[in-house]
Amino acid sequence: MKRAILVLILLTVGVTLPPLYSQWAESHRRKQIQEAKQQARTVFGDRLETVLSELESGEPPSVVILYTGGTESHLEPCGCYQEQSGGLPRRAYAVDQFRKRGFQTLLVDAGNIFDGEAEIDARRCETNMKALTAMGYSAVALSESDLTYSDAYLNRQRAVASFPFLVPDGRHNNFTQSFLIEQVGKRSIAFVVGEACEEAGSQSDVVVALGDIEDSEHIDVVISPDEFKEKASEDGPLHVSCKPEGKTLGVLALWMNANGKLTRHYATELALTGEVGESEPIRQLLTDFYREVSTENPTQDSRLFAEQLLEQQQENGYASAVACQRCHEQEYLQWSATRHAFAYETLLKKERYFDAGCVSCHTTGFGYATGFQIGEQDSTLEGVQCETCHGPGKQHVGNPKKNNIRRGNDTSLCLKCHDLKHSPGFAEVVMLHNKDVDHSREPMNLEELLASRIARMGKPTLELFVMSYCSYGVQAEEKLIPIVKKFGNKIDFKLQFIAQEKEEPSAQDISPFMSLHGYPEVAENIRQLLIAQEYPDRYLDYILCRGKKLDKSWEACAQKLSIDVAKIQGLFDSPEAEQLFRENIKRATELGVRASPTILVDGHRFRANQLLRASGTPCQ
Repeated sequence: MKRAILVLILLTVGVTLPPLYSQWAESHRRKQIQEAKQQARTVFGDRLETVLSELESGEPPSVVILYTGGTESHLEPCGCYQEQSGGLPRRAYAVDQFRKRGFQTLLVDAGNIFDGEAEIDARRCETNMKALTAMGYSAVALSESDLTYSDAYLNRQRAVASFPFLVPDGRHNNFTQSFLIEQVGKRSIAFVVGEACEEAGSQSDVVVALGDIEDSEHIDVVISPDEFKEKASEDGPLHVSCKPEGKTLGVLALWMNANGKLTRHYATELALTGEVGESEPIRQLLTDFYREVSTENPTQDSRLFAEQLLEQQQENGYASAVACQRCHEQEYLQWSATRHAFAYETLLKKERYFDAGCVSCHTTGFGYATGFQIGEQDSTLEGVQCETCHGPGKQHVGNPKKNNIRRGNDTSLCLKCHDLKHSPGFAEVVMLHNKDVDHSREPMNLEELLASRIARMGKPTLELFVMSYCSYGVQAEEKLIPIVKKFGNKIDFKLQFIAQEKEEPSAQDISPFMSLHGYPEVAENIRQLLIAQEYPDRYLDYILCRGKKLDKSWEACAQKLSIDVAKIQGLFDSPEAEQLFRENIKRATELGVRASPTILVDGHRFRANQLLRASGTPCQ
């Protein structure tokens, strides 16, 4: 008896331990990856609300000087990871918050603002000037680096700016000036470059030098475009700076007494991370710039793996993941629910789908004749597909051999996109990421996929295309709706029906629409849309109830859930209900969706059996 019990215990341990160990190992792997990346993605600067609360907690400052420097006209970070700081839309939003809180605010730049010799760089700098104008900058200092540009270039930049360029006295006087005095309430602030001139000092309470100074006499504050820690001394001016490339926004609050003497200060930097809002006008300004240059910017330099053999073969080309699916179904299914498959949607959400530098790593074959092309409608090469890692597959599709495709296990290829700038910390854990691209793994189910999209992109869109009388569709609803309820407002769920509108309905037709299971299905589809519209908190339960009782009257489920039958019936007979259904089925028609059920997550199409582990024959 004891021996039997021991055997039973051993068998139980043998069965339960491997899955438990596997779960622990996976959790440990992900934790290692997360920790390594967090250590490499340090956020510099204070939170916007923290700084605003600090300034509002006591006596209001006489003036708040918001400043930037060393930006080199960077418009915004690429958006590859959440902790990235900076960007003109966020900076503009932060500036607006100071003004809305009633602070006396001045906005200046300390120099090193221009960058690049190409025409596209000049236009990028012009876009920056337009944004600074919209934000209400008072002045921009030109550093020695900025002054190496020609007068024609500087005049071109000045033409789109509403603020003066400040330079040392006697330099470029045709379009610059040596100082600026701003009146803030009863106090005046002078901004100078190089040194304090007598005129500026005599007409102001506080003198602020922008950029490097030659003589600190009569200067109260120095704002440098070069990064260093704040420093102040009793016998010299206060020195402040901020992070380069516009990663932070410098904040300098000054308090002055009745005589205009500087009594104290508060200096910090704002972290312009994703939790800071965006200014819509500045966002639109950048979007317009991206669109203008997208068709002009050469793509040759954006090609990935140009030194690799397969990419160099003139007779080779890109065939897309759909071609790979024919022979590699399991691998395709595993890939289709990964972040690589959704990489292009990341650009769409972040408004970077016109930027060649971003597109090259978020699509397949960009820059090659047969690869992804910016502006191409319905491209089959969106996302990071099989051929990014394995090389262009035209030859392999035509004649599958091991020597005309890459194995895809060279992690150095990963680091071409997951580099220090775009994926800090990735190199340290690249080997741990191998499991994420292991195509032998079980594909993600719907719940796992939605959780992944929420963690990465925020609020994903989930669309279910279905026919209400389709048994396989009903089965999919029974599995999908509990998941929708679990995620709640973290996802955007849309119920889409598959039906057609008759081209020439006759007077004898009950409805202008037709569906696979006849008019009863059309009627039920419309009722479900009306209930979703009028009872958004109950329509999912109605669908579940109705799926079990399609052979009975719909009123029973409606009454069970306290849905007003007369109200729905009254709406059903209205022209508005017909138009509601017409608009709903348009989506399936536009996408060519004919099979019920079909699932779309952020625009990616999936079979119900993949995401819901359901089985059945689709209705189509």
